[in-house]
Amino acid sequence: MDYYISLYGDDSNSGISQKHPWQSIDRVNATRIQPGDSVWFHADQTFNGNLTLFGANTDALDEPITFGSYGSGRATIDAGTGAGFFAKNRGGVRIVDLNFVGAGAEQNTSSGIWFVNTLSKHKRLKHIHIDRVDVRGFKHAGISIASQPIDGGWSGFGDVKITHANVHNNGDAGISCLGTWKPEEEGYSHTNIYVGKCRVYKNLGISRKGSHSGNGIVLAQVDGATIEYCEAFENGKLNDYEGGGPVGIWTWDSNRVIIQFNESHHNRTGSSKDGGGFDLDGGVRNSIVQYNYSHDNDGAGYLLAQFEGAKAFHNNVIRNNLSENDGRKNSYGGIHFWSTGANGGIRNTTIYQNTISTSKSDVGNPAAIDCMSEGVHNIRFYNNTFKTDGKAVLIRGEDNPEVIFEGNICLTA
Repeated sequence: MDYYISLYGDDSNSGISQKHPWQSIDRVNATRIQPGDSVWFHADQTFNGNLTLFGANTDALDEPITFGSYGSGRATIDAGTGAGFFAKNRGGVRIVDLNFVGAGAEQNTSSGIWFVNTLSKHKRLKHIHIDRVDVRGFKHAGISIASQPIDGGWSGFGDVKITHANVHNNGDAGISCLGTWKPEEEGYSHTNIYVGKCRVYKNLGISRKGSHSGNGIVLAQVDGATIEYCEAFENGKLNDYEGGGPVGIWTWDSNRVIIQFNESHHNRTGSSKDGGGFDLDGGVRNSIVQYNYSHDNDGAGYLLAQFEGAKAFHNNVIRNNLSENDGRKNSYGGIHFWSTGANGGIRNTTIYQNTISTSKSDVGNPAAIDCMSEGVHNIRFYNNTFKTDGKAVLIRGEDNPEVIFEGNICLTA
């Protein structure tokens, strides 16, 4: 069934044709939308309210529910202080060609597009596709994929695609995927997450949050994900947490993540931590960062970090990337290692065919490479090019016995 909504409609209409549309989001929420149904909002019109969808359904993945626009252009959902779209325990959903607007990061209390799974018994909901949306003005994430199972298990989402999304001017994050945090157990909430061709910017952070804030794209508790052809910039400047900071594009507590062909630049932090371009953090393993461009970030271009309590961190590759003038603040490296040594520290990492260049900064002491951290083991740099202007540090920690340098080109002006 196709349902149509127009400001020129009436909620007493049938809603099943463009000639007899409904008028309000409330009328949509009051209807039991079935697998295979579509809900179409009149393009170039703004609808006030908060779309909601409840109830688990994983049996009709070939018949997703679709929310989108009809006519020329996009409809806008003005969510005010609430969520633009909230789906609880639902799989099989497409959102396409819609704008979502909140009241602003300081006044809004929710996320723009928010999927949450609270089911027990490791239930994984599948087939979420978000395409060609613009999301701005929300306090938390512009797009949030979240797992909050009532039994603390591994329930989450699978087969999630977020493409051609423009996510900006939100608070805590642009695109966020979070699951159950159980570092003492092997398992992940989510699988097969794809984020491609998205622009994520000016998600500035939430001051006094008490944890890192202002991230561009962050995926956690994922087994199998790809982030590619995205741009993240000017995120994070309101982060004031001294225990950690935001990053343009990153993952933590995840397995088999590929981050490739992205650009992350001019990301900031309001604290002494992070504000970097890319990051493999806390418990990441078997992941690859390749063919990315990082530049002019406050923090590291490419950070590898292992914090206390995280799962084991091992078998990651950083290759064929470019970093230019990262570490503008707080003395980070273009490639930077930081480890407490937790759970074996950072182990078995290979870094090759990257080009890392940096110059002196007025507010920091950047280095092309920083591998001073003692909590690292079997780290190998080979066939890279490291450049500085002769004033910035070339390699910090070159004498670390756990780090091997082979066949690299080192240049100073």
